[in-house]
Amino acid sequence: MGKRIKFKGIVNFRELGDFNTINDPLTQNGRIYRSSMLFADEAADVEKMKDLGIQTIFDLRSPKEIERHPNQFKKLVPHYLTINLSGGADAGRSLEMSKTTDDPYFMKLRYMEYLEEAKDEIAKLFRQLIQPDSLPAVVHCSAGKDRTGVISYLLLKMAGVPIEEIVADYQVSYGYIKNDVRIIKEGHQQNIYHSYPEIMEGLDQLFTAQYADVADYFVSLGLNADEIKLVRGLLL
Repeated sequence: MGKRIKFKGIVNFRELGDFNTINDPLTQNGRIYRSSMLFADEAADVEKMKDLGIQTIFDLRSPKEIERHPNQFKKLVPHYLTINLSGGADAGRSLEMSKTTDDPYFMKLRYMEYLEEAKDEIAKLFRQLIQPDSLPAVVHCSAGKDRTGVISYLLLKMAGVPIEEIVADYQVSYGYIKNDVRIIKEGHQQNIYHSYPEIMEGLDQLFTAQYADVADYFVSLGLNADEIKLVRGLLL
């Protein structure tokens, strides 16, 4: 499940394929990938991205993040969409939250904020994702852990992947990013970088307390029954 695809410059690029589902079929490889920032400093990485046949890049970073580090792959794909899950001009709320809590798993609260406060942006993402010319697609942010983790959670949950597998996929991110100085900032509270399993477990508890079924969340986004059926089948 969640096989890592190795690049020279991209540290956390993974499949959303080969996950078990409650109805037995595995999620499919070659459809949707999750990633950290798409650094394109290596020519071999550009060629590998071309080989994957990516049609759509969803860049979940804030406007200021994109301004500081423009997406170097956007000209290689037919569709490049910016989806601002952070809400503001820059991404800084997680760092501010880390300064006011002793809870190492506080990011579960930030994840729920993404889901509740960025509904228009999330609806925009999924309406593009279900278009017939959108796949294969890659969803990425900076580390490929938080904003990307939330969208991956929704995709896997809609496909019927058990929460234990979603948690297992989430928690490997830190192992891939922890030595990358482009992502891990010296002096920052380190709990914002760790992918503790309890964070994703906590998010799932908060989410399921709010929405009896994951499809109910997509109803709250304004998607109709046909669109929700297409979302459910994206990885199947």
